[in-house]
Amino acid sequence: MGSAATPPIALQLFTIRDFAEQDLHAALAQTAEIGFAGVEFAGLFGHSPASVRQTLDRVGLRACGSHTSLQRLNADIEECIDEVRTLGTDLVVIPYLTEEYRSEPGYRQAVREMLGIAEVLRTRGLRLAYHHHNFEFHTLGPDSARRGIDILVESPADRILLELDVYWCRHGGTDPLKFLTRHVRRTPLLHLKDMRDARSRKFTEIGSGIIRFEPILKTAAAGGVEWFIVEQDSDFCGTSLESSRRSLEALRRLCAGALT
Repeated sequence: MGSAATPPIALQLFTIRDFAEQDLHAALAQTAEIGFAGVEFAGLFGHSPASVRQTLDRVGLRACGSHTSLQRLNADIEECIDEVRTLGTDLVVIPYLTEEYRSEPGYRQAVREMLGIAEVLRTRGLRLAYHHHNFEFHTLGPDSARRGIDILVESPADRILLELDVYWCRHGGTDPLKFLTRHVRRTPLLHLKDMRDARSRKFTEIGSGIIRFEPILKTAAAGGVEWFIVEQDSDFCGTSLESSRRSLEALRRLCAGALT
């Protein structure tokens, strides 16, 4: 049996937001020069979707997804649809839930809203995913074993997809490999970032922390994950672009060892 194909590797542009805020088009060009195949958006920094798409095409990048808040989707879903279509992706990703949703009734309300949005997107050829952080893995009260993530993954797997984040799984007290293994079929996008150590839980470049990536990469590739996405929120070794380059190089080495 042959090895699973390595998914293409994208950069979540939140990582290099300092460069993107100064000049998004230059930041996209630098991302392509580093060697990324695609990018995931977290806002357009005041630029039009059409102008951003022109730059993507010019520098040879693909959009693998776009983070869009639940509030914005509820307020103007047509604008959101036009934006992601122009960027060239079919994946709309809700990046987090605000405080008012972080209770058992709140998560259930969020799921209802997301299912309605997912149905509209489906009719337009688009998909909806949810990106978790650590708080979804916290129990919903002192007398409850239920977690927000449990309510989210009880939703139909073909309606609300996951953008699984290995760092935030670990930060939330959950083994990212075990969680991915259970939910890989609903995970088209996988956020890959490392944790420096268990005590500080600081971010660090891929391959320089405590997360064991090889089995995660194998499970993801075999399970049909479509994109590996590098993201680092802070704690850079120099500039955010330099950290992104180091993570990409390390991830390529890890993929070569795990997937060939």
